[in-house]
Amino acid sequence: MLRRALFLLLLAVTPAEARIAGVLLDQPVALPAFTLEDHDGKPFTERSLPGRWTLLALGFTNCPDVCPVTLSDLEAARAELSTTTTPERLPRILFLAVDPARDRPVLRAYTTRFHPDFLGVTGDPGAIARLADGLDAKLRIGPPDATGAYEVAHSAAVSVIDPEGRLVAKLSPPFDPAETAAFLTGLARARLRGESRPAAASLLVPPAPAAAPAQDHAHSHAHDHAHDHAPGKAP
Repeated sequence: MLRRALFLLLLAVTPAEARIAGVLLDQPVALPAFTLEDHDGKPFTERSLPGRWTLLALGFTNCPDVCPVTLSDLEAARAELSTTTTPERLPRILFLAVDPARDRPVLRAYTTRFHPDFLGVTGDPGAIARLADGLDAKLRIGPPDATGAYEVAHSAAVSVIDPEGRLVAKLSPPFDPAETAAFLTGLARARLRGESRPAAASLLVPPAPAAAPAQDHAHSHAHDHAHDHAPGKAP
């Protein structure tokens, strides 16, 4: 199981010395085959991933807090990277929308409001679940209540995917832009040098026990918010 492959980073780093909570896999993990579509309606599959680094966040467009904060943090980290990295080498930011019935009509407008280059993808629930499972991410959509509201719960951790399309790390929000950029730069340099243990690992600290290997959040489409899979209260 993927969780057993996660190597918690316990080097001589304390939370005071670094603000990136995350894990680095001891070996890259290939992702399963999947077929989704991007926010322009074009096919997006596992074959779309190779060629560049990708930061993938799960979420949904009605999310009032965690999802927009995560995407804003990723935009800030990308902006930090752009000061030292050419545009073609910047990581792709991918937003996996997990509530396709409501996300698909507004996905392009939602995703690109954080940055024009961000890409939203969604698809059939089974395909979304297949990719989420390959990322070791939790995902649950509850049944609707009498008002039609339903709970959506998913892992909040961002998956780091290498240019071979393999999962190599998971980062838990919120992110410090400079330190996140330094970590991603270190990963890229280590790959070019063929290093099995990148020095960038020293920038990470293990997530809090309740959040490892990924934080979760949940809320209903009535915009009631709750953590740790607790359903939102009725208005």
